[in-house]
Amino acid sequence: MIIVASDVHLGSQNSNKQEFMHFLDLCDSPAVDRLVLLGDILDFWRRNNASVIVENSDVLEKIGRMKPGKVHYIVGNHDYYILRLSKRYASDYFHFPVSKSLRLTDGDSRFYFIHGYELEVLANLEPVSIENYESFCDRMCFSEDVLGEYASNLWNWYENRKGAWWKVKVIKSGPQIREEVNRIEALAKSKGKYLLLGMHPGEKLVFGHTHDPFMCEDGMVANSGSWFNEFKNSNHQNTYVKIDRGKMEVKTFDENNFP
Repeated sequence: MIIVASDVHLGSQNSNKQEFMHFLDLCDSPAVDRLVLLGDILDFWRRNNASVIVENSDVLEKIGRMKPGKVHYIVGNHDYYILRLSKRYASDYFHFPVSKSLRLTDGDSRFYFIHGYELEVLANLEPVSIENYESFCDRMCFSEDVLGEYASNLWNWYENRKGAWWKVKVIKSGPQIREEVNRIEALAKSKGKYLLLGMHPGEKLVFGHTHDPFMCEDGMVANSGSWFNEFKNSNHQNTYVKIDRGKMEVKTFDENNFP
């Protein structure tokens, strides 16, 4: 059985940290073979990196105590710096492998895991490349508590350095965000997405990033949602993807009905 969770944003005041800690306790059992942390578990964009680590050491301790080989960490845009750390200190430094994507097989099905910022770049930020956006994400992990104006100035500096002409809007309205999420989901559900994402046509896609959990009717695409209380609808919080015998299911965490 594979359990997938993303977008906890530890370090933000809106993170459902206590519920996620309880979730981790239940994941640390023989019933769960693999736990895929699908990015933005930590939020380095909003806070000083060391402060985020210190304040969430209890969560990281739980993850670090799990059986070696059980945890896979896929970096998101808000915790992209972890990828650099994993390369800096070599793979044996980390208790778990860190990567930008992951392939796993369960039953007769093959699964491809990404955080999902790649889909946002492709669907909404063209002509920004995924590589340029990843460079921006790495720099944003050092922005501490000055996201607004700093983010805009940093991106403007970066685009001028690259000689690009495009702009990124930092502040967006609700309808704009919904429209952009719809474009991301449309790309994720597209039969031709494999060409842009480096996946095989027959693989099932699992991603997060949008904080909007869903699963396609054909069972080929799932979004893990978030553990972040930005939505009034409780169905949009504390969600995860369960993969068992090759089949995916998006679930809301309930300690009495887990996994």
